[in-house]
Amino acid sequence: MEIVCRDYGFECSYRVEGEGAEVMEKFGRHSAEVHGIEYSEGALGQILQRKSH
Repeated sequence: MEIVCRDYGFECSYRVEGEGAEVMEKFGRHSAEVHGIEYSEGALGQILQRKSH
């Protein structure tokens, strides 16, 4: 699984790959630290669910 910040409207080249929980944790941490946006676990789960379909 892969998540890219740019896919979510950010002018950012951050990309994370791995398994679901790992990707969710890393993307959530990056979003909070770099973009100041804290996603709930539910919101991160929805992002992952959309990526897996």
